[in-house]
Amino acid sequence: MKKLRSVCKTNFFVLGIIIASLFFGKPAKAVTVANLQNVKIIGHYFTTGIISSKRMIYTKNPSNSRYLVLLISATLPDAEGKLFNNDFMLGYIHDDDSEDRSRCSAIAISETIDPEKLFDLSEFALGDYSWIKVNGGELRFGLAFYIESDVETINLYRLCAPEPITYRIGRDRLYSVDIFTNVDARYLARAKDAIQKGSYNIVEASESLVSDESGITIHYREQAESQAREISQRLTTVFGKLTTLKKMKLISAVDIVVWLGK
Repeated sequence: MKKLRSVCKTNFFVLGIIIASLFFGKPAKAVTVANLQNVKIIGHYFTTGIISSKRMIYTKNPSNSRYLVLLISATLPDAEGKLFNNDFMLGYIHDDDSEDRSRCSAIAISETIDPEKLFDLSEFALGDYSWIKVNGGELRFGLAFYIESDVETINLYRLCAPEPITYRIGRDRLYSVDIFTNVDARYLARAKDAIQKGSYNIVEASESLVSDESGITIHYREQAESQAREISQRLTTVFGKLTTLKKMKLISAVDIVVWLGK
């Protein structure tokens, strides 16, 4: 009798698995950084800090250090799962020939692979063991690392990857700017041209500003206040309008965000 009960329990357990698979589908395949293929660094920019809905990270002295945001493209076989920030690390050499490392501070997924929307990243996940959800196919994601000003070339190490990816970031540490407008493309182009002439890095320029926003508002990080005021002067000259400056409270991964309202 005991043996019969054991067999029955086993049969019911197997039947339960079959029913669960019918109703809920196949279990998701686990993904690690080792599953990524054709991994490439396709762009970068610098920022003095990153704000998420829960946390903030920032540099105290931008002349000595910044956060480097790397845009990564990769292919993932048919699977879904998570990528963790601590699966990635930078290695580099300082001017005095000393070797150094930097852990990944933040990670974000891109909702598109459109080449016209290079840095269209979602909100960064900050902190130890932060992660993003990924699905199979082509994908893009961003990684942020604290890095000193004397670094010119970096090596991106990935968990389980035999060789790092070498990438040159150069010496320039341009302040990063996003521009959003609800007017038109020509209005956006005029602002973009004026700001770029001041040696700023335009990370994103879009006509996606909410329709009821009016006037010119410049949101800035405390570490980029003087740069925001310089941009304000440039836009006032171009458009003949006074600008409003506000300390950054937006969820953002750039130094300065410009709203060009109608």
